[in-house]
Amino acid sequence: MGRHWCVGLLLSCASVVAFAVEYQHGYAFLSDPKYPPDFTHYDYVDPDAPKGGTIRVAEMGTWDNFNPVALLGRMVRGMEFWTHQRNYVYDGLMEQSMDEPATQYGLIADGIAIGENYSWVQFRLRPEARWHDGRPITVDDVVFSFETYMNDARPTISTPLQVIASVEVMSPNEVRFNIAPEAQGNPVVPRRLGVPPIVPKHYWATRDITKSTIVPPLGSGPYKIGEFAVGRWIEFERVDDYWAKDLPVNKGRYNFGTIKVDYFRDDQVQTEAVKANVVDVHLENVARRWAQSYDIPAVAQGFLKKRDNRALRPGGLWWPIFWNMSQPRFQDIRVREALDLARPGWEWGSRRSYGFYEQATSFFHDSDFASFGLPSEKELKLLEPLRGKIPERVFTEPWHRAPHGGVGWHRDNIIRATELLREAGWVIEDGLLVHEATGEPFHLRFVAVSPALGRSFIPYTKILEKLGITSTIKSPEISNWQYRMRSGDFDAGAIQFLPDSTPTLLLSNTFSSAAAEQEYSFNWSNLKDPAVDELIGHVYAAQTYDDFIAALRALDRVLLWNFYWLPGSSKTNFSMVHWDKFGRAEYDRLIWIQSYVANWWWDEEKAARVAAFTETK
Repeated sequence: MGRHWCVGLLLSCASVVAFAVEYQHGYAFLSDPKYPPDFTHYDYVDPDAPKGGTIRVAEMGTWDNFNPVALLGRMVRGMEFWTHQRNYVYDGLMEQSMDEPATQYGLIADGIAIGENYSWVQFRLRPEARWHDGRPITVDDVVFSFETYMNDARPTISTPLQVIASVEVMSPNEVRFNIAPEAQGNPVVPRRLGVPPIVPKHYWATRDITKSTIVPPLGSGPYKIGEFAVGRWIEFERVDDYWAKDLPVNKGRYNFGTIKVDYFRDDQVQTEAVKANVVDVHLENVARRWAQSYDIPAVAQGFLKKRDNRALRPGGLWWPIFWNMSQPRFQDIRVREALDLARPGWEWGSRRSYGFYEQATSFFHDSDFASFGLPSEKELKLLEPLRGKIPERVFTEPWHRAPHGGVGWHRDNIIRATELLREAGWVIEDGLLVHEATGEPFHLRFVAVSPALGRSFIPYTKILEKLGITSTIKSPEISNWQYRMRSGDFDAGAIQFLPDSTPTLLLSNTFSSAAAEQEYSFNWSNLKDPAVDELIGHVYAAQTYDDFIAALRALDRVLLWNFYWLPGSSKTNFSMVHWDKFGRAEYDRLIWIQSYVANWWWDEEKAARVAAFTETK
């Protein structure tokens, strides 16, 4: 018989029999792990990679916070919560493999056990796990971390963790998460629990963890915070005696002595920064610059490399336009379809962008999750109960963009858009579209994250003028852009929608009615659709991979035919430019393109050649 030790407010305090549990070295979502229990390192790294050197990377915007829990403040890159590959300071219980769709292996925990019907998830902590001050990472730290995230963190953190009913400390190195009855049976939950960074209880005992801070906190990961200028740049310094450096999940990784992150006003400046050797790596997002801006000697002579990379994840949507659904006019599907019909043709846009993008055909473009043809039998089982609540075309037509003649605007589409707007009560008066009953003019405020994105809206707004719709395009400073998106101070916005291989949390945060009710959520379109909520529930409830695919395809169809968002382009090849200073193992496709920070290494000979070249310029 064992004893349960109660720690914190969330714990179940009953003493019960502690049955032996069967631990696994990793957890794969609805599949089996690729790597065996005795694996020594990932295939996409060099286990003997040298340590040292610096990698300089670029980031958009600004920052003023080191605390992921705080409701206010802009979190610095390098301490992200749900993407462990971009958290250099804190370790989590598990580590995501980059060459598998959805598998984690033990980091702070050396084992994971799962109860029947996913009713609980238990982790066994490694005795050697340490904070940077040398103190051990304990079950108390785990409980404190999750208690804080559930009760005091911003909604994007606290909401996904509401699946936890209670936490039990089973032994000095074992902790169990009991799952709420309504969330049991969900195979995503174990993955979700493995990601959050574990924070030190003893450090925060004398500090307010709910407040933003620029005091470097105590961590446990491969790096600690070094020098920085708030909002402008930050350096992360490698921890030489990092406790987990020789674990299989870390062998050959985190090789740079220093990671420097520089912040920029917009991505045009980032392009110039990498060309000027101010930063080492840049993911180029603008077609014209990829085609024209790198015709320079450094590229021609091979010192600055251009590389296309494919990700092992859905291509998703590349800055699609979405409407502010809190406004009554956008509640009418006829209005949304009319705005969709007015878009420029894809063929023209593709020529204009040098073929840099692909035409998006799904929210999960370039993946098994993308809908195609008519709904399958499995999909229909989910969709039929929603008849009358979703567009009838979900059942009768594969989604497609409206036919277009190529260059410019399409007359038939404009005529049909005019008819739809008239049916919805919008009429032309003195050349402007106004609401017949209220006289409200149809004006659209487009808010873009960058001037380049704002310019891309111009051809669309020119066609909207033919419908009598006026518009403005603003590209504010990045923090103001984010504030306007969160507060609903816009009519039309745009954001990347880049799902991973288990797109559950992203769906809830982006499309669920619950998220729309929360401040600081990512449901910036303020979408509230009970049918969408129900389909998201089916995604979470899937017990086989086929069921998971069917639920995502059904959701995809409903989102597409409702015209809440306007899919435009997608990108399956990510365009990277980097100075040839680094070594990298040979690999095919990885989940996270930016994992180069964790997986590459400094090559002294290459760096010397680049230095000799740049010094002569």
